[in-house]
Amino acid sequence: MRITRDLLHKFARETVKQRQRSEPDLHAAYLGGSLLDDEPLLGGTTDIDLILVHKFQAPTKRETVGLTREISLDIFHEVQDRYAQHRQLRQDPWMGYPLFNTQIVLFDTDHWLEFIQSSVRADFLKPENILVRVNYFFNAARDNWLHLAQKSTQNHLEWLDQYLLTLSMAANALSGLEGPPLSTRRFLMDLRYTCDLIREPKFFAGFMGLLGATSSNIDRLPAWIDAFEKDYVTLDPSNNPPPHVAACRQAYYVDALRDFASGDVPSDAAWPLLRTWLDVRLASSTPPPSQKSWESLLETLELTAEAAGQKVDALDAFLDTLEIEIEDWAESNGLQNLPDLSVF
Repeated sequence: MRITRDLLHKFARETVKQRQRSEPDLHAAYLGGSLLDDEPLLGGTTDIDLILVHKFQAPTKRETVGLTREISLDIFHEVQDRYAQHRQLRQDPWMGYPLFNTQIVLFDTDHWLEFIQSSVRADFLKPENILVRVNYFFNAARDNWLHLAQKSTQNHLEWLDQYLLTLSMAANALSGLEGPPLSTRRFLMDLRYTCDLIREPKFFAGFMGLLGATSSNIDRLPAWIDAFEKDYVTLDPSNNPPPHVAACRQAYYVDALRDFASGDVPSDAAWPLLRTWLDVRLASSTPPPSQKSWESLLETLELTAEAAGQKVDALDAFLDTLEIEIEDWAESNGLQNLPDLSVF
């Protein structure tokens, strides 16, 4: 089957029509994610990000549904009240960016979403609002770093989860200077683009150092991807794994990773491989079969328990440098570096 943007939009529209019948309180529906980009496919796979807004109560927070091997639905449910303070959504990086896009509406009761959009779009790109969105991520990164520095995690998997979360917050603070939050699969390629855009390649080099990934240490990437897939397929659906690692998304990750591995920049696979493999292991009720391969990946990236202290110290220095970059950006845009004013 040839996957085109028109086909993906058709699937999205048909899904919304079905949900209108099965969920009578559906108030609005709109698109997010990669379908808003010029090229939604990666490794021949993609997902369709849908946000469904309900009048009274959302049936769940998030669900994933397989359409074909290559295409899945990633559905987020919101309640209408979440949009009541619509001007504040200008400062919300997660909800604000999809609403800022004009080509997203699939269903809209009485032009309600159209009104919300017009309010969010007004002044969305003003430096004051950009800075609040950036500080939301930076302050979260610094808070998470403090959690790591206090050694309050229980085991190494929990430490690694917190460490990667802190890295993602820092990267999204940097990305927020120019655009939306980073997605898991395109995380490194989009972060590199942002660093080039702001003419600060040192941040990408620093981030890759914290991640431990270089072009010279990922020669075992195909074997690690195979091991990751083996662990993925052993996830027990009856244990209700998180929606983003549901069985229907296996090809979404694995095919993209293999595309990176055979491409010009194989190291771009490092983030989606590590982040998603860790999520699979955290969701596993029994030890997955590929323990040795997992340990090999961590040793190669220098993310073992023995290296944790050094990584946390290096992360501290990276955050200090990032804070100076944000302050310089604020000053160049006629602003003082405001505290985190977000209320979402």
